[in-house]
Amino acid sequence: MTALAEHAPPPAPAPPGLAVFDMDGTLIPGTTACRQIGLAAGDVATVERLEREYRAGLIDSTAFADHCLTSWERAGDGLYRTAFAGCPKIGGLEEALARLRARSYVTCLITMSPRPFAELFDGFDHVFASTYPTDILDPEDKPLIVDRLRRRLGLRLDQVVAFGDADSDVPLFRALTRTVAVNSTPNLRELAAHHYDGDDIAHALRMVLPDEETEPAAAGRNRETGRTRPGPGVTAARREAGSGAEAVR
Repeated sequence: MTALAEHAPPPAPAPPGLAVFDMDGTLIPGTTACRQIGLAAGDVATVERLEREYRAGLIDSTAFADHCLTSWERAGDGLYRTAFAGCPKIGGLEEALARLRARSYVTCLITMSPRPFAELFDGFDHVFASTYPTDILDPEDKPLIVDRLRRRLGLRLDQVVAFGDADSDVPLFRALTRTVAVNSTPNLRELAAHHYDGDDIAHALRMVLPDEETEPAAAGRNRETGRTRPGPGVTAARREAGSGAEAVR
């Protein structure tokens, strides 16, 4: 053994947990990044039409992204910043991220929306988003990305907490036990361990990470109803998660 090896520092300990946040509808309530970009570009009607066609199965995510880019291309380089500045944002995010940092949690933002918009949210350790029009995330990618990241960090599934609002978060919530549905659809609310209605994500965080934790937060129990939802399912890998979609901040 060389002297260098003898004095090598020990490996860094694993963090206590990973906190995962959805963006559309969760951090930006009642809207999506694409709608906000469309508003800033002066053509929100096109985005709304494309969203209807996508939900109806008339176009796929690649066609959606391609048509959006065509609609936005004349708006200029400052489009994403203008859209971000004008969009509604849930309260308490800075406080929530500060509390997570104080507890050495790793934080992650995952969204199907465009990366240049998502990266304008400060304070996340990792951002996973779509690169329009060639690398588009979909709902099934979310649990794959989280599983890959938590394995890299050396974490168990019950050390991951997640926040979401819509049916696109269902695949991720099915894989986890510590979940909070934020101003959510009925389907996600039924699946989640907790649900929160309001405008302060720091309050939602306290449901899974109390200020003074007197009982294990990983129990998966809904403090409002006493309902404990079933344990995580097993997610089969569809493709290598996060390929070209991560920005480490």
